[in-house]
Amino acid sequence: MARSDKKSLLRLGLWVFLALMVLEIIEYVTGVTVRRNWPILAALALPGAGLIIYYFMHIPQLWRGEE
Repeated sequence: MARSDKKSLLRLGLWVFLALMVLEIIEYVTGVTVRRNWPILAALALPGAGLIIYYFMHIPQLWRGEE
């Protein structure tokens, strides 16, 4: 793997991590301030779960195979 590929993958991982942190902050603020907040929290949890499954669990490789 070329150095530029590793660098771009690291940058992508950092962006995903930052997106997850922003979602977690929004979830925390929602959980603390909004009454009857479970539908909102469930809706906010789905994008975070999707990011984790797609980028950190490498689910697309199941269909592509090993490279």
